[in-house]
Amino acid sequence: MSPVNPARIGPYEIVGRIGGGGMARVFLGRKREAGGREQMAALKVIRAELATEEQFVAMFADESRMLARLDHPNISRTLEIGHGDHLAFIAMELLLGRTLADTWEAAQATGLNLPLDLSAWICAHVARGLHYAHELTDDEGRPFHLVHRDVNPSNIFLTYTGTVKLFDFGLAKAKGRRANTQSGIVKGKVPYLSPEQLLQLPIDRRSDIFSLGTTLWELTTMRRLFKRENDLATIVAIRDHVVPDPTETAPDYPKELWRIVQRALAHDRDERYATAAELATDLEVFASSAAQAGLEEMVGVLLDRLFPDERDRQSKWLARTASMPAIGEAMTVAPPAPLGSVTDMHDEEFSTVMPLVTRKG
Repeated sequence: MSPVNPARIGPYEIVGRIGGGGMARVFLGRKREAGGREQMAALKVIRAELATEEQFVAMFADESRMLARLDHPNISRTLEIGHGDHLAFIAMELLLGRTLADTWEAAQATGLNLPLDLSAWICAHVARGLHYAHELTDDEGRPFHLVHRDVNPSNIFLTYTGTVKLFDFGLAKAKGRRANTQSGIVKGKVPYLSPEQLLQLPIDRRSDIFSLGTTLWELTTMRRLFKRENDLATIVAIRDHVVPDPTETAPDYPKELWRIVQRALAHDRDERYATAAELATDLEVFASSAAQAGLEEMVGVLLDRLFPDERDRQSKWLARTASMPAIGEAMTVAPPAPLGSVTDMHDEEFSTVMPLVTRKG
């Protein structure tokens, strides 16, 4: 039996609980290394009451195996995967900054338009991370055919140093996964689903490209694309492919950028970018031609403007918690803001496919 309030999981001392949801708990862990150096990490641990449920255990194991193979600058880093006191854990890097969703919402609330070149640059980095994941192979060089399935602004993190990180592969589809999706269920945030996800067609990397295209449209227009007053109306908008041309309402919206967005959002996936690398290249060309300043530095400047004093609060929080005693789950350690990689497996994002989702015509 696993301890109710573990003070240690594997090599990590448990400072306290910092997050979690219906399927997993997330702890702040501290690992003491040679020379006295300490490594802080976010530890994702399946809930004890689900540890004997085959479907949840299979999902957690699938996520663990996948994360262990992902190593790219634009994907949140997995430090290690292991077991301790009968508890399986995933140790993820702690990132200081804000999600792209937080950033977009704060900018919209203040009436600030995100720079177009910066938006393109951010999405280019996400596309680079996606392409790496899409190309992932096993030890024998056989492709996993990995599809993230949940690319959206809340799963994209911006750090104060200007790094863009895609995270939360808990819903990813890949060859060799043991957990199967139930019939009539799609996975992902509804406003960012691709048409083929709604229709429950076999999906490939181009589904992620559509989801990133939705994100890109929203970043460059400061409006929501498919989201409506409820999920049903949102699904209809995706099904009917309601994608307004931003050049009609904003004459200064670059036509070259719209060409890129339009291709990423093509309803017919054969007309989309074939790979995320192709999308990344076009976005990088646009960003470099439009950029007036260092875009990496601009990320930190933008976060400091939208979230005053938070960089300092997050840094002080991390320094303070690094010296706290190991208390275990009984202690809740609330971070000053949502931290990158501190995610659950998003059981609330399993969305029932509605009967009206059928091919038009």
